[in-house]
Amino acid sequence: MTPDMLYRLAPPLIALQFLAFGWKVNREITAADTERQTVVPLPDVINVVSLFATVGCLIILPIATDSYFWLSRMVVGGAYVLIVFHPLTVAAHYRLWRRKGQSRPVSDGARVPYTNREERITSLVSVLIAAAVAVYLGTR
Repeated sequence: MTPDMLYRLAPPLIALQFLAFGWKVNREITAADTERQTVVPLPDVINVVSLFATVGCLIILPIATDSYFWLSRMVVGGAYVLIVFHPLTVAAHYRLWRRKGQSRPVSDGARVPYTNREERITSLVSVLIAAAVAVYLGTR
């Protein structure tokens, strides 16, 4: 992987990350349920962290220094894996993998948990695969 290839891979990746987060923000703004607590779900937190790492390591770091190539390769590989897994983790957030429906019944006064089991599992798998890809690219 050459630095020129990294420069060609960075803009589409950053655009996909912005698009994924912008879609979620737009969806939350236009949601009809005003009593619902608005939070940034775990898949979007992972996406935003990945976005910051991508911008930092593929745009800012190359401007500031010349010794960035190995770290930039690792970040671009891991970030592409995370953006591929993003729709799966969002689907897990909304419990779309369950047969019995999207939401779980909540008793009176009980708070809805921040994450559910499926979301934690898919998020963990995506982060582990992204880390494995990053380590692989860092050693090559």
